[in-house]
Amino acid sequence: MLRLIERGHIFWGKFEKSILEVISLAIDELMKVDDFPLNENQLNRKFYKCLVTANYQLRKQEKGLDSPPFYEGNNQPHLDDKQRTKREFKKPDFQWSITDTSEPNPERSSKQFVLECKKLGKPSSRNWILNKNYVQHGIKRFINAEYGYGYGVKSSAMLGYIQNMCVNTILIEVNREVKSIQQPLVSNQIEYPNHTRMSHRITKNFPLNTIELKHIWIKIDSV
Repeated sequence: MLRLIERGHIFWGKFEKSILEVISLAIDELMKVDDFPLNENQLNRKFYKCLVTANYQLRKQEKGLDSPPFYEGNNQPHLDDKQRTKREFKKPDFQWSITDTSEPNPERSSKQFVLECKKLGKPSSRNWILNKNYVQHGIKRFINAEYGYGYGVKSSAMLGYIQNMCVNTILIEVNREVKSIQQPLVSNQIEYPNHTRMSHRITKNFPLNTIELKHIWIKIDSV
């Protein structure tokens, strides 16, 4: 049993590493863009093109993934769902699917790594506070069963598009909001050439009970 668990960790770890490599290269591609749309959905569509390009480049090097991510695809059913649930109507921004050959139950072998994207920075209006929204309409989607992002897997990620505010100020505001829902604070800040990466472990209201949520923040300029 322990050997199966260890195989599962190794298998998922390799999958996650490949996804993060694609995301990192896609960010480099995104940084070549001359201007950025203000609309979050349009940002995602632009980033999708970067993800596809990055994966293509890596595949030519015999790296990357067999297929690009699904863009705004529905959450997939899970073995524990006896009938269609609310989470199956929810659509993460991006998700990669894989068959986990280390999983002893073939019905549980289909697993998805989710990437949810949100804008960060100064409020876009009095009623739309971006840094608060990142938690309430982002992080909480990995916690609450109604959305159920990252169902049954060890890790997933969020991408933050930073506009008009420094990273440290955003981190303070995000951490303050995270603390209000009694989840561990974002930690382990690491600087990369074109992005900042962090992670923390959160407790979910559905299986598995905890998940490592990675945060990848990129600074973009508004038009």
